[in-house]
Amino acid sequence: MAIHCVIPVSTDDEAIQHSDELQVDSMEEFDQTGDFREGLHMLLSHHPPSMFGHCLRVSIRGRSIYLCGRCSGIYGGLGLGLIFLFVSQVRLTPEWFWFFVSVALGFTTVIDWMSQRLTPRKTTNFVRASTGFFSGLALAIIFYLGNLAYMLVALAVMSASIGIVGLIENKRRSAYYKEIQSEIEATPEVTD
Repeated sequence: MAIHCVIPVSTDDEAIQHSDELQVDSMEEFDQTGDFREGLHMLLSHHPPSMFGHCLRVSIRGRSIYLCGRCSGIYGGLGLGLIFLFVSQVRLTPEWFWFFVSVALGFTTVIDWMSQRLTPRKTTNFVRASTGFFSGLALAIIFYLGNLAYMLVALAVMSASIGIVGLIENKRRSAYYKEIQSEIEATPEVTD
């Protein structure tokens, strides 16, 4: 059984179409695969087939599994970080210093994600996986410290950054729709 991992390195990841990917036009096939397969797909990649360029493609026996590039990095960093910390029995003192180190590591993903969502900048799977790995290490440090207050602060920071991006995107979308509406209203009606 051969397993191949392909990481697209093109600057335009969205334009990459592999022979075993679903075509965006054939979404009925995607919808008919059943709830379990669709749920598994969303758990692993949580990207529609049109955005598989944001995923790492793992081929097993001619079939591809798509794994979110950023989440793969996060899970890898979290797993390896926890294994290292628990096996080596490292003492992270002072705790507040290591909490700030973990926040700095975690912000690599936040900055990459926010800049991709709010600017024309496009990122690559290598950057997504790398910054995700740093966030995974940050989570490993926070879990290893075992301080509930640190965990809650980290959760609040992540939630706030997602909320801020959502508010900015909604404001931009509303302004865009208002602009289109005013253009439609300004267009004179043609009568027969």
